[in-house]
Amino acid sequence: MAYTIDILCKGVIELEINETFVLESIGLPALIEIARQAAGVNVLELDQWRIEQIGGGLGNPVSVGLYRVAGEGRTGGEAEPWSVILKVIQSPANVGQTNMGEKDDPTHWNYWKRELHAYRSGFLDMLPDGLVAPRCYATQELPGEVACLWLEEIGGINADAWPPERYTSAARRLGHLNGLYAGARPLPEYPWLGRRRLRQWNDLFTEWRTIQWTHPLIQAQYPEAEIGNLRRVLLESDDFLAQLDRLPRTVCHGDTYPTNFKSRERSGGEETVVLDWALAHTGPIGFDLGAFVFGAYLNMPERHLPEVDGTLFKAYLAGLSDSGFRADERQVRFGYATSATLIISQFVLAMLDWQLKADDAVEIEATRPNDGRPCFEAAMADIACELRDVI
Repeated sequence: MAYTIDILCKGVIELEINETFVLESIGLPALIEIARQAAGVNVLELDQWRIEQIGGGLGNPVSVGLYRVAGEGRTGGEAEPWSVILKVIQSPANVGQTNMGEKDDPTHWNYWKRELHAYRSGFLDMLPDGLVAPRCYATQELPGEVACLWLEEIGGINADAWPPERYTSAARRLGHLNGLYAGARPLPEYPWLGRRRLRQWNDLFTEWRTIQWTHPLIQAQYPEAEIGNLRRVLLESDDFLAQLDRLPRTVCHGDTYPTNFKSRERSGGEETVVLDWALAHTGPIGFDLGAFVFGAYLNMPERHLPEVDGTLFKAYLAGLSDSGFRADERQVRFGYATSATLIISQFVLAMLDWQLKADDAVEIEATRPNDGRPCFEAAMADIACELRDVI
């Protein structure tokens, strides 16, 4: 490979992703083959093409960025437009990060090669009806602990613009997926699947133990009157995690916030496209529902939490039933509520603690609606504590 990796003085690798990178890393024949697949034709002569960045890593050091590679070709004299998404990933060691999935431990929650292996394994070709991942046209592993995924560009509707019924449909399909691997299908033995995600997260984000709960920034996010049970779940997290370990296990997507979902129409009807499988793991039943309901709640300001929670939980249970899995409703609800409480609150508190230590007064509103509705993870903690002694 002839592309250049610049090593900065601080030991961080900087990649310039442009047309030169593409041609020197994958080569023109391979690019033509990717374009042919994307255009859906048998033969393609490549004409002009370009690359533009459309997304960054959003704080996760595994992600270098998302790029749209698009152009025109010709087949039989006719112009054929084509476009693909190039996702570039790297070891977090490239940007000086440690304990963030940079090593060859495929069970780490953030293992940097997981999505590469997920596409190569064929696992994503076995999703239940109505639930799909983007097609993968090619993958590459490059020198310098860098890899590329050449993915289908997905049209359709982003989840932040969905009507309520599409959230309901997607929740049911998530339940179907989780139910299949909790029941009819054995848990796959892929070594790249994450393990013990919640325990690793609990060990990583410990800032809540020493945070200034009375600081105005923390109070704005978590008023004292709302968080008695949230603090209880955190303080007794080892016991809650032990109970989660006794629930049925399944394959979890692991990052079901609605930004990772799109909906599109096909000849067979509407289907849900699930993006970004980098955090896939085996975990407790109900785990995948938490981030999804949380995002739906924030995206539908006209809806109250009991309505959003109740509707999507019912749909998820219906999906479990569709798979043939006979679920204990209380176990599923405990798994959903407890996982959501831990994953969301530990991350948010870590970010708030970082702001306090950096003397940054910017308020985080990511998990607290600014329209007077209650905090999602605090409400989930109430459910977790209510069910803890009855499951």
